[in-house]
Order: sequence, then C-alpha cells, then structure tokens
Amino acid sequence: MSTLPHLGFQVYQPCAPLLPYVRCYWQITRIAAPETRSTEFMHPEGGTGIIFNFGAPMHFDGWQHRAQCLVTGPTKQSTRLELSGRVDALGIRFWPGAGRAFLKTPLSEMLGQTLTPADLSLALLSDELAERLAVLPTAPERIALLETRLLHYLTAHGSQTQTTEPSMKYALNWIAEQKGQGEIRNLLTEIDISQRQLERLFQQNLGMSPKNYSILQRTGFARELLKSDTDSPLTDIGYQAGFYDQAHFIREFKQVIGITPGQFRSKALLRR
Repeated sequence: MSTLPHLGFQVYQPCAPLLPYVRCYWQITRIAAPETRSTEFMHPEGGTGIIFNFGAPMHFDGWQHRAQCLVTGPTKQSTRLELSGRVDALGIRFWPGAGRAFLKTPLSEMLGQTLTPADLSLALLSDELAERLAVLPTAPERIALLETRLLHYLTAHGSQTQTTEPSMKYALNWIAEQKGQGEIRNLLTEIDISQRQLERLFQQNLGMSPKNYSILQRTGFARELLKSDTDSPLTDIGYQAGFYDQAHFIREFKQVIGITPGQFRSKALLRR
C-alpha cells in the first residue's frame, strides 16, 4: 500500500531511537460505507508488522480477522487485503530483519501468517494498549503512546533487543543495494561466513532464505520500473530488473505479485 487516497492513507516516521527498528507507521481511515468494498494488495518486501484495527473486520486473502491487534509475519507473496464498512486502522512496519527484537519468535515460524498477540505470548501488545489506542482521536497521539511502549520495552529488555546482527544487517543492505541481482557467493566472500551460517541468520531474523529475499528485491525493483517506465517493452524491463529472459520475468513476477508484469502495468496505468 503506497497511495490510497480513498482510504485516507497516511505515513508517519518513527522517533530517532526507533529508526533502526521501525520503517514507518501508517494509518487508514474511512467512514462507514457498507456498500463499498476496497481490495488492496500488500506487496512483500521482507518486513513484518503489527496492525491495530478499530473498524470493521479485515479480510486477508479471504480470511476474516476480528481481533483488534494482529501481527503480520514475513511473506513471499502479495497479500490481498479487503476492507468494507468503517475503516480505522493503525500499523507499525518493521524493517526487514528488525521485527524480531519485539516479536521474539524465530520469524521462519511466522512466515505467511497473520497472528494475534496471544498466539505469540506477546505481553507488549496487551488488550489494555489496544483499548487506549482506540479512544485517542488522532494518529500522532496514537503513535506517541505506541512509541512510549516500544521504547520502554527496549529499555526493559536491554541486550535481548539489539538491532540486527552485523553480518545479517550487511547482507540485507547488500542484497537491497544490488536490487536482488547480486550473486550470494560474492556476498559470502565479503562477510566471510558460510552459506549455512547465513541461511540460519536469515531464517531466524527474516523468516526466509537469502535467495527468497533477493527475489523480493528483484520483483520490487521491477514493480517500480513498470510504474515509472510505461513505454519500454516488458522484455527490456525484465532484463533491467535482472531476469534472464521474458519467461523467467513473467513466472517469477507472477509467483510473488499474483499477476503478470503486463497486468500489473495495466493496473498501474488505470490507477494513475
């Protein structure tokens, strides 16, 4: 979700101490509109999140969720979000590899799942917190309360909530800078750890393998190209994004995004 004016979509930046952990906060709001159902797609980028929902139940990939607080694990495919009735939701989006500081569970166990705090035994996300957030009138006030809780958690747990392990952080940045096109064997040479060690770090802190994360970065780059370059042939876009032929581009893009590059470009043009 990047620009959803019909849902009052707003993005807010975290305070300085939380910048290593929190990518952003977001809010969507819409008055009750029972005759209107919005379908949006949340494309995967390797991060995890927390959603506080104070409106009508949300549907993720066809499954209805009534809980006021949901924890969204990492995903390898786009998630279909359906909203109807009154919409009032606030979310925290963690950087890839950073959410485990608060979620504790190895993220491989949360892959592709939408869970409640009770499922994860997360005292940080209490019913009392959700109730207090619900009565606050503005997003900045809600975020201020959330940040107080997050900072208190970091202080209380000290060394248990260190930011991403250095080798892991370097690997994440390296893959992102390469837009998912770099050879993992070259990365291993730079950070001087084994393939097995790197795989273990990724499974624990990201929930997926370095190869899967590279695919997300590559398809994410392709999405941006498809939205910004509406004239170049799809084959050229695919090559620029690191796919070795058009069949590879279509197959991998559809596996992650759910539709073909051509369909994605058509939808982007219609939305524009």
